[in-house]
Amino acid sequence: MAEIAAFRGVRYDTRRVAAQEVVCPPYDVISQAQAEAFRARGATNAIHVDLPRPDGAHRDRYEAAAALLRDWLADGVLKRDREPSLYVLEQTFRGPDGWEHTRRGFVALLRLEELAARVVLPHEMTHAGPKEDRLRLLRATHADLSPIFLLYPDPTNRVGAALAGAAPAAAAPPPAQPVTVTDADGTTHRFTPVSGPVTDEVTRLLAGKRLYIADGHHRYETALYFRDECRAAGDHSADSVMVYLCSMDDPGLVVFPTHRLLKGVPVPPADELLARLAPTFAVYPERPEGAQSCAVMMGHVGSLTDAAKVFGLYFPHERTCATIELRDPSAITRLIKEGLSPEYAGLSVTLLQYLIFRDALGLDPARTEGKIDYATRLDEALALLDGDGGYTLGAFVNATPIAEVRRVADRGETMPHKSTYFYPKPPTGLVFHVMEDGAGETRP
Repeated sequence: MAEIAAFRGVRYDTRRVAAQEVVCPPYDVISQAQAEAFRARGATNAIHVDLPRPDGAHRDRYEAAAALLRDWLADGVLKRDREPSLYVLEQTFRGPDGWEHTRRGFVALLRLEELAARVVLPHEMTHAGPKEDRLRLLRATHADLSPIFLLYPDPTNRVGAALAGAAPAAAAPPPAQPVTVTDADGTTHRFTPVSGPVTDEVTRLLAGKRLYIADGHHRYETALYFRDECRAAGDHSADSVMVYLCSMDDPGLVVFPTHRLLKGVPVPPADELLARLAPTFAVYPERPEGAQSCAVMMGHVGSLTDAAKVFGLYFPHERTCATIELRDPSAITRLIKEGLSPEYAGLSVTLLQYLIFRDALGLDPARTEGKIDYATRLDEALALLDGDGGYTLGAFVNATPIAEVRRVADRGETMPHKSTYFYPKPPTGLVFHVMEDGAGETRP
């Protein structure tokens, strides 16, 4: 059973620093140029601990982050809230679909459970590199700097109703007061600590539910490993991890596609690859060449009858696009005979990974690390593909519906890496979970 708890979050003292100047996007969605811009905002921006650099006085960037976190706590830039709270996060945003949405969730602590216990269910595969990076940061800082994004079923909105009626933490000093920040994408983040009886009600309502990882698969697996390391040393401070929880039934919960950019993978000329695909897919070359044809292609990808079976391909060396649509149902049957479930075999990302990348290009689905980069917007993808990064093919997909994500997770299957894009991410810097020892003392 899921064990959710309020906690005494560590937050910036807004009498000392402006919240707008210290938050940043999570480490894994921020470009190098964006990181530099956030570092330039000031010495207390969260980027300095979540995506740290060596500072010359310490052995590596992880120790530099730990030293900086200790300094901020000692100087009072960061303060621990007086009472355990849940932290309600309301985000109003305009997504890649062009529509405005408002999503509501909250930040809490979750007692870590082995994935085999089926309390917390993943839906995506992970890679080793990101886990090693986050593990080294955890070892150095003993802090969760960004929450893992989890979903829970709540069709009658009981959790949401309980939180909606809660007031901010009573008599909270300025560091624990609600804050509002607006990011570069125009998303407004309203962050409110709530405490008292409502926290017990929310934890009770969630106690019997399964939780689904929306974003943060690498960090959840890393947190488990770090917990076991700490336990082996007699330390239970890492038994829980900071999470952001959102209802699967929240009207503002939307999922967008993540497009694939093949890097360093040999790709034949467009005519040859499309001829390989023609026995299985209907092929629609787009005209004219370049960005205009890609805009037409993306319109087709989103509008043809069965969204899961439609893909766009961009050949950067030829600056040409094509839309392809699966027309041979026996192709899915073949995947089922290989051992995939009917639900998994019919997913858009599965068809792309197996029928296009594997069967037409020879790319092993189990050996894609370092060979695929990801982009969530057409303009971003095209800029990368047309640059000098060594990209050989862009593959554009439709989003995987949340209901299908849940079905895959319930079956114990995992989708290819970055199969979903839940937008927006919870920003980094609104609250940290700095681990405490048994006496309530800060660990770093």
